Amino acid sequence: MKKIMLIVTGLFFSTLVFAQDIAADKVPSVVVNTFKQVFPNASKVEWELKGDLYNADFNLGATDCEAWLDKKGSIVKQKKDIPAKNLPVVVSKSISDNFKGYRIDDVDWFEVDKQVFYRVELKKQKLEKDVVLDKNGKIVNKIL
Repeated sequence: MKKIMLIVTGLFFSTLVFAQDIAADKVPSVVVNTFKQVFPNASKVEWELKGDLYNADFNLGATDCEAWLDKKGSIVKQKKDIPAKNLPVVVSKSISDNFKGYRIDDVDWFEVDKQVFYRVELKKQKLEKDVVLDKNGKIVNKIL
């Protein structure tokens, strides 16, 4: 479980570390090919190099998404914005049980190492919390 918490925490903070915009023609073909196979309907694709990973920021319809691929073209993690109503019931219940009086402001769905997580931004008057839960509603990390 500690490994998962470290991965998820790293996921959030890795976006803050030395990102460099790159043109699509500078992204290795194996990375682009994998991306196009997995996300054939992606639009408005923008690429960044973040450390050793290629980050694609794109839209699927009206949904904002991101995917991180390694140099071999493997998808390491992915994220998409989702409406709060699309949270699994068990995750919504965990939030209401553990964060009374807070409302859900924003939700991101993540997949890291084939495991699903939800980053939920909660608000209560002037207080804000970012909470990470697994697909079973277990809180795996709180970012205060």
